[in-house]
Amino acid sequence: MGKIINIIKKDVKLYFSSPVTLIFFVVLPIIFTSILAATTGGFSSTTIVLNYVDRAQSPLSASLLELLADDDTFSLQAVELAEAREEFGEGRMDTYLVIPPDFNRETMLQGNLAAQLYQQPNRTNSQIIYQELQLALTKLTGVHAKVDSVLQSYQALHPEVTTTQLENLAEQMLPEIQLEVAEAPSRLTETVSQSGEEVVYDPAASSSAGQLITWVFMTLLGLAGAMAFERERGTLKRFLTTPTSRLTYFAATILGYVLIALAQIAILMFFGALVWKTPWLDRPLLTFLLMLAFSFASAGLGAFLGSLVRTESQAGGIATTIGMTFALLSGAWFPIELFPKVMQNAAKIFPTYWGMQGLKDILISNKPFEQILPTIGILMGFAIVFLALGMLFFKTE
Repeated sequence: MGKIINIIKKDVKLYFSSPVTLIFFVVLPIIFTSILAATTGGFSSTTIVLNYVDRAQSPLSASLLELLADDDTFSLQAVELAEAREEFGEGRMDTYLVIPPDFNRETMLQGNLAAQLYQQPNRTNSQIIYQELQLALTKLTGVHAKVDSVLQSYQALHPEVTTTQLENLAEQMLPEIQLEVAEAPSRLTETVSQSGEEVVYDPAASSSAGQLITWVFMTLLGLAGAMAFERERGTLKRFLTTPTSRLTYFAATILGYVLIALAQIAILMFFGALVWKTPWLDRPLLTFLLMLAFSFASAGLGAFLGSLVRTESQAGGIATTIGMTFALLSGAWFPIELFPKVMQNAAKIFPTYWGMQGLKDILISNKPFEQILPTIGILMGFAIVFLALGMLFFKTE
């Protein structure tokens, strides 16, 4: 263990021996995160327009529109169904909501209430509209379901009550129940339709996650240059003449660079959370497991490259090319959904793709642990394969 610790200390000192290292370690990731987040909508304050078609014209649909109108996130715009379909089909309308004819209290009590939200792919406002609409629907169904429950109980106790009296009673109870119901369980079945695949995109979170993936990947690919540096100068061969096994050196070098990467991850996460309000700390354990798996996969690839290249300069050029190419094609700079389908499928051979998808699932989609666990498993698979290949082709000169 002492030898491993000493090798790690040596690698950390060598890595930070040049002040230029800090530019790639902290400065550039922060600069590129800020530029991408700001230019893709991170600071956008433009009012979002939600076009809607109210085919129900019912008290319940009116209540829904009233809730949405009270939301400062977007403004409502009534449109005709034919116009909405035409504009949406030609790509001139980003989003529109259809409230169907049976959107009423009777359908709600049967548990069959449905609304359709149509969204264009690759639009930054789609997720915002979806979340706000879901919140409004939850409030609406919770309040009206409770009102109806109270009215039914009252009618059972007072069979002589008239419809007018019930309506007056409902109007009296509604404000009080609206205050009581904060997060009532929804009895709503929602249908979300899009002209393409669902694209969940948050500019700030995506930029923070993408640049973290890019620069951490580049840092870990730098392991190839470190191995080539020691081999090129003969220090690796001399080192292995001491009572230190190849496996010990290999493992310690990997661990040293993984620790460096974890420190970089922590700094970039802190910046993203502080400046861009990215929810890095909402699910710390799951995020840590994902980034640990990604770090080992990337370090494994770096070690494999380090076992193949001959010189440090050769390693640097290859690592930079692979790092930027993998990150770009994996959706770390721009949503991968913008790329052709064949490129989206091809990107699955890159560990950066799985790292980016995992972070999007955690930070934006908020998927449960069991749905992210396979991504972590795939990254660990990459790590095992790359580390095995690195060890297999490992050479001292």
